[in-house]
Amino acid sequence: MPVITLTTDMGNSGFYVASVKAAIIKDLPDASIIDITHSIRPFHVSSAAFVVRNVYRQFADNTIHIVSVDALNSPHSRVLAIKTENHYFIGPDNGLFSLVFSNPPAEVYEVTLPPNPSSLAFPAKDIMAKAAIHVAKGGSLNEIGKEYKNYIQLTAWQPIYNDSSIRTSVVYIDEYGNCIFNLEKSLFERVGRARKFFIDVKRNSIEKLSNTYNDVGGGELIALFNGSGLLEIAINRGNLSELLGLKEGDSVMVSFEE
Repeated sequence: MPVITLTTDMGNSGFYVASVKAAIIKDLPDASIIDITHSIRPFHVSSAAFVVRNVYRQFADNTIHIVSVDALNSPHSRVLAIKTENHYFIGPDNGLFSLVFSNPPAEVYEVTLPPNPSSLAFPAKDIMAKAAIHVAKGGSLNEIGKEYKNYIQLTAWQPIYNDSSIRTSVVYIDEYGNCIFNLEKSLFERVGRARKFFIDVKRNSIEKLSNTYNDVGGGELIALFNGSGLLEIAINRGNLSELLGLKEGDSVMVSFEE
C-alpha cells in the first residue's frame, strides 16, 4: 500500500485538499493518504520546511511527500521531484526543499509531465499528484522529469553568537502559540559552558530551563529544549505569540554570566 503525505497551505475549509486526494485515489484506490497539515500560513515556505524536516523521517522508507506551499511562486510554476534518504518529495521550486535537508538530496528532477490547461492554476492536483501516482506505481523519477541541480536555495536563519550571548530567531509557531527557535541545545551548551543565563523575551526574563510544561504554573513563561533539540519558549496554558506579539523571524537574546 503506497503512503503519500500532504503538507499544504490550502486550509481545511475549501475543496482544494479534497480535489488533490480525489486525483490520487482515482488512480490509486489503495493509497494511504496522510494529512501532515493544511494549516501552514499561506505562502510561509519556512514554516512548511520546518514541519516536513521534523516529521518525514518518522515515516517508512519509500513514503511520498507532497508539499504544496506557495506553489505558484516558482519560476514557471516549476515542480521538483526529489529522492533522498529513501523518501520521495514532490513540491514547488521556491526554496522550500533547501530548508528541509541538512545535506544536498541525492536525486533532484524537474517534473516535465505533459501539461494541461489547468496545470498552472492548480499544480498540486494536476502535476504533483500525477508525479506521486507515477512514483507510487513504481516509476522512476527520470521517466517524469529531467535532472535539475539549479533549484532555488534559501538561507536558513542561523543564530548569531559570541562568547557571552546568542541571538536566536523564531522559526515556527505552533497551534498553541508556542514559539520554536533556531537554537539547538548543543550550541547553547557549547557557548554557555554551564554558566548562569537569562533569556530576554520582549523585556520578560527567563533564567532557567525546564524539562516539561508542568515545571511551571499556568500563565508562567517557560523555556525548554523540545524533542527536536530546539529551544521552545511558551506560556504554560497560554498563547505566547499572541500575548507578547512574537512572530516568525523575531529574535530573543540569550545572555550568559561573564
